Amino acid sequence: HCQLPPTIKCVEAARGGLEETLMERLAARKPEAVSLLRVQYRMHEDIMRFPSSWFYNGLLEAAPDVRHRGILDLDTPIDWIDTTGKDFKEQFVGESFGRINRDEADLLLHELEAYIGRIGGGRILEERIDFGLISPYKAQVQYLRACLRRNAALRPYRDLLTVNTVDGFQGQERDVIFISLVRANADGQIGFLGDLRRMNVAITRARMKLVILGEAETLARHPFYRELLAYVHALHRGQ
Repeated sequence: HCQLPPTIKCVEAARGGLEETLMERLAARKPEAVSLLRVQYRMHEDIMRFPSSWFYNGLLEAAPDVRHRGILDLDTPIDWIDTTGKDFKEQFVGESFGRINRDEADLLLHELEAYIGRIGGGRILEERIDFGLISPYKAQVQYLRACLRRNAALRPYRDLLTVNTVDGFQGQERDVIFISLVRANADGQIGFLGDLRRMNVAITRARMKLVILGEAETLARHPFYRELLAYVHALHRGQ
């Protein structure tokens, strides 16, 4: 129950208690009846370790088949591309669609093209290496989809690219995941990025490579993002 509950669209149903899932009720009232599935068969160990520590008391283990599985040799499984100092701005576009950060989305697609170039287009098509582009905000997802439709360089890989919200990605996985966190403001406001279940889902969709784009100056005021950023830096230092 550290992942996202079903979306409740009816306010009265939410008030009536349906926001708390059956699983959450069971875990709260009969904790002895709930056991953690400790061995996971999706992620590289370095992608798994942070969510395991933060959400599951460090109890998760990576199955031997996936523990050190990667796409490129000598490639760190997680990157955080910090947009601090780039003067990227978030914009609010309405309650239904949330926020958008066009510059960050453009940078994501640039980084995606570069990573595809490192792997090699022929290998991607032959091995069917697939990619997920995730953002918590519908407006950012729609902008990324529109940009992809116009991007000639990425056209050959279009059927290997999925763009969706975190909620839309729950239950899915991809070889490579790019996450656009969008928020960039002087006040350190992160809105529903403070719902860490959403981030648990986002960062655990990746099998072999996870790339996070976000403004650390805004996000790292929250302890979760501060710790995640420190973890990624430690990985890159080889610690």
